[in-house]
Amino acid sequence: MEIREIADGDEAHIVPLWKACGLTRPWNDPESDIRLVREAPGGTILVGELQGTVIATAMPGFDGHRGWIYYVAVRPDLQGKGYGRRIVAAAEEWLKATGCPKVELIVREDNYRIIDLYKALDYRQEPRALLAKWLKEPPAQSPDMAGPRLLDVTITYLEMREPPARPAAKPPRTPVPMALQRVQSPTVSYYRYIQHTVGDPWLWWERRSFTDDDLRKVIQDEAVELYVLSVGGVPAGFVELDFRDMPDQAEVAYFGLMPEFIGRGLGPYLLNWGIDCAWNRSPAPKRLTVNTCTLDHPSALGAYQKAGFQVVDRVEKQVSDPVGAGFISKSVKILSPGY
Repeated sequence: MEIREIADGDEAHIVPLWKACGLTRPWNDPESDIRLVREAPGGTILVGELQGTVIATAMPGFDGHRGWIYYVAVRPDLQGKGYGRRIVAAAEEWLKATGCPKVELIVREDNYRIIDLYKALDYRQEPRALLAKWLKEPPAQSPDMAGPRLLDVTITYLEMREPPARPAAKPPRTPVPMALQRVQSPTVSYYRYIQHTVGDPWLWWERRSFTDDDLRKVIQDEAVELYVLSVGGVPAGFVELDFRDMPDQAEVAYFGLMPEFIGRGLGPYLLNWGIDCAWNRSPAPKRLTVNTCTLDHPSALGAYQKAGFQVVDRVEKQVSDPVGAGFISKSVKILSPGY
């Protein structure tokens, strides 16, 4: 990756990258942020290019007392390959060259992956209170200023290294016909209906933060497979399998039932079927992963372990209340035990 400072015309590539990484918000106009930093004497945007394509950015700035780094982004399909470390290191070198003695960061508490990256780069959380005031009316209301409460969450990461030693999953008996089929190239509206109806009661907010274009790139990727379970022609649940990191690993990205179908014995069948589907391909993944948290159904962790997954890590986080932050409607009946 070649790293350089921003040049005219880069905006057309930088803004889509920021959106793909979930860094934009309605109250922060990215084009305005780019224009402001280019006009300011103490800041810049560093651009990482790979074979002529913009794949990474960082926005360092020095106010004369402390340095700051914003908009650290790496194209989602290239994350985990060291490009994030390199663009952060370049931003630190830029700040050093200005005489900056210390760099600080502002990270949204629900941005788990970037927090873990910074910790790996020797950044440490300090006991500080962050206060803010708008000096210019933002283009949209920021839920940050409303102060959504923080939720304590424990995330459990699980994996299995080989297919479970059991017979193939058998469907339960239902009074009306049941079907399970793959949805080829799902539309955004259909996917949002399925995913949000299943996930909103358990505070699955991440996909709600995606723009339609960003979401479409994920769900219509050939390496992402969506299977929908229906009972009597009515959608009852779904399992989403992510094979974008094959052959090293596959992931049960999402799995769940519609609220009306919970407690009917459909969950174990759908999960086991999804596991069988993930392993039953050539080449098979080297490992199959899944994660759950204390906001999810209280039986989720046990169900994954019963299905053959083993716990490999646990991480404690604080996340903004997705309802208070505006991602999930206040009209939704929240079932999450951690809410």
